[in-house]
Amino acid sequence: MAPPAPTRHSELAWPGFTSAWAWLPPHAHETVTGAHQVGVAFSGHRDVHVRSGARAGRASYPGGSVVCSGADPIVWSDVRDPTEALEIYPAADLVASVGGTGAGWPTDRTVVGAADPVVVGVAGIIRRAHVASAYLGETASSGLGHLLVRHVLTEYGGQRLPPAPGHTRLSRAQVSRVADLVAADLGGRLTLDRLAAETHLSAHHFARAFKATVGQAPHAYVTARRMDRARLLLATTGLGVADVAKAVGFANLSHFRRVFRAHTGAGPAAYRSAVR
Repeated sequence: MAPPAPTRHSELAWPGFTSAWAWLPPHAHETVTGAHQVGVAFSGHRDVHVRSGARAGRASYPGGSVVCSGADPIVWSDVRDPTEALEIYPAADLVASVGGTGAGWPTDRTVVGAADPVVVGVAGIIRRAHVASAYLGETASSGLGHLLVRHVLTEYGGQRLPPAPGHTRLSRAQVSRVADLVAADLGGRLTLDRLAAETHLSAHHFARAFKATVGQAPHAYVTARRMDRARLLLATTGLGVADVAKAVGFANLSHFRRVFRAHTGAGPAAYRSAVR
């Protein structure tokens, strides 16, 4: 019997927040997601036991599910599949800066399994800094921190905040329509015009509004979601690398390998070997 795959973990400090990325093999013991964080379970969970405060139970969550913890940490156990997750911990002064004097992280609600393209988009950018050493400067990272905290305070904390300065932003419904289209047709032609049509904006205005809302340009968001799907297919199916590339919209296998390595820090074959 082969030995279990090793746990991999890294932490990074950014202006106003810290992030922690981890890859863990299946495990029965407890692992903990800390309080006052928001993150993404990129790999999802199948029939996992979850406990937070007085609430406990079993559930399954698809890859890309958002986890937002309040005052209580979240305890996971009986994890049957490899796990890849990113957790983001905003500092109290960033929350107060975005939400106003006296504002705090939402403490009355723990969310597990939400579909949230904004959180997934921001987490995907930070994930690349952990796994592929992608450069993310202090200006860009602090902007992502502000965007993420504002989103959490309004979407999960119910706070009413004045509109953020800068470009017009998309509504939650518009972002969801674009994200649903991308998820449904990762192997197809996801042109800027096609994405913009979901929001009834011109391609130019859509591109500016999408980046202001999600933190990524539309093409970067589409590529990140394609790489998420590619990682899932490599980890859970027997498809050949060429078939995986085709399934996520890459006709050129060499191009797929280059993009995959840029997002994961390893080539497709090496990644599959590591996670399986």
